[in-house]
Amino acid sequence: MFNKEDAFHGVMAAVALVAVLYTRRGLQQGLQEMRWRLTIHSLTVRDTYGSPVQLQSFSGQVMLIVNIASKCGLTSSQYDGLRQLMEEYEERGLSILNFPCNQFGGQMPESDGQEMLDHLRKEGANIGHLFAKIDVKGAQADPLYKLLTRQQPDIEWNFVKFLVDRRGNVYKRYGAELEPVALAHDIELLLADASE
Repeated sequence: MFNKEDAFHGVMAAVALVAVLYTRRGLQQGLQEMRWRLTIHSLTVRDTYGSPVQLQSFSGQVMLIVNIASKCGLTSSQYDGLRQLMEEYEERGLSILNFPCNQFGGQMPESDGQEMLDHLRKEGANIGHLFAKIDVKGAQADPLYKLLTRQQPDIEWNFVKFLVDRRGNVYKRYGAELEPVALAHDIELLLADASE
């Protein structure tokens, strides 16, 4: 026998379910959009001694973010190129952020802190800001690298470079073997962009 009350409750349950699913979908889309709006400036990293550094402190500067290694075949030329970029552009607003990484053949065995600083001094590598050793790929990747690699996920080797504009948005990614001085044109463009 047809019961109007049961039918009404059934319709109301269906409406409620549709409303819940619609709301859930909207929340998921909103969360995804928020993730895409994140900038580098919204993150905090650790320096080589473990102290927190808010990347907001680099707001208004062009950043070059690099995963460095001490024992890689690319180390000498990359350090030299990064040093040249520092000398040329630091006073105009370029900051180079170096993140040691030991994920590629164990080529960054130095410990954070004094041992890392001693290595850079020995190499004459005045290459910018030094941060704590991190993972740049895989499940344990640092949140910074998760953000940097969201469009091209895999870091292939040491010395992959990311150029970030003054607002904290990733401008471009450069492969490991590209010499840092090859970024000069793009750095000039970002430094000259008055809208930032």
